Amino acid sequence: MKWRYVLMELVVAISATALISWRSGWNAHADHINALAVDNRDKAEKAIQPVEKKAAAASAEAKVIYRTITRDVVKYVQSPDRTVCQFDDNAVQLRQRAIDAANAISGFDAGSVQGK
Repeated sequence: MKWRYVLMELVVAISATALISWRSGWNAHADHINALAVDNRDKAEKAIQPVEKKAAAASAEAKVIYRTITRDVVKYVQSPDRTVCQFDDNAVQLRQRAIDAANAISGFDAGSVQGK
């Protein structure tokens, strides 16, 4: 009768050891996968940083150029002769400056604007 208790205790001990081993292996695998994910995220962030810096610089440069062009457009639109459908040299020059400014902004993959 005693040998049954010993056998039962042995089965329980082996089962508990197997369960603990399985859990520790599962946790180690999960930690490994999480570490790989962190490494991949860090690599992606490092790869995108130069592109983001380039885009920010191009955006800042574009703001200055377009602020100047917008100021000139406002002056042109507030002119009393704005309803006349003849484009004087100033209007053509303003259009060309806007096209040149759009084409001069570096850091973006968009195609250039067609000018005359």
